[in-house]
Amino acid sequence: MPMARVLLFWCIWGIPLLGLSQTEDPEPAPYASEALTLEQVRPLTLVGSSQLRVAFFKVFDSKLFTKSGEWNDPRHSFRFELTYQRNISGSFLAKQTAKEWDHLEFDDPRRSEWEADILAMWPDVRKGDKIAFDVDEQGVGRFYYNRAWVGSFEDPDFAPAFIAIWLSPKTSRPAHREGLLAEQ
Repeated sequence: MPMARVLLFWCIWGIPLLGLSQTEDPEPAPYASEALTLEQVRPLTLVGSSQLRVAFFKVFDSKLFTKSGEWNDPRHSFRFELTYQRNISGSFLAKQTAKEWDHLEFDDPRRSEWEADILAMWPDVRKGDKIAFDVDEQGVGRFYYNRAWVGSFEDPDFAPAFIAIWLSPKTSRPAHREGLLAEQ
C-alpha cells in the first residue's frame, strides 16, 4: 500500500515538476511579441466609406481601400471592411449575400458552392465586430473576423462577384455605393 501512495504522489507532483528542472530558458521565437496587423502587412489607401442603414437601423459602417486610393479593378488588391452596429447571425449574413446576388441576377455554376463556404466560415457578429475581405494581387480573397483569419477563396472570380454586391451599378444600395466610391 505505501508503494501505491508513492506512485500516486509521484504522478501528481513529480512528473509535472520535471519540466521545471531546465537550467536554460528556451529562446523566444523571433518577433514573437510583434503581432502585425493586416494594415501593416499590406497597407492600402482609403477610397471611401459609408454607413448602411435599413429603415431607422444602423447595420454597419464600411470602408473600401485600394493601393492607389481609387477604385479600378475588382479582381485584385483591395480591402473591404465592415464594422457591425448590431448583432446579426452568420447564417443571416450568408442568406443576405445570396439575396443580393439574386438582385444582381448573378448566375454562376460555382455560386452554390461559394454560398455554402460563406455559410460555413462566417461567424455571428455583435455590435463593434469587424469583418474584412482582403483581396491580394493574385485575386485570392481572405476573410478576417476581428483581425483573425476565418477563410479564403482561391478562385479569382469570387472577389469581383462578392464586391459587386456593394459596388455594382446595379446594387440594391446605390447611396451606399456612392459613399464607398467617394464620388468617383
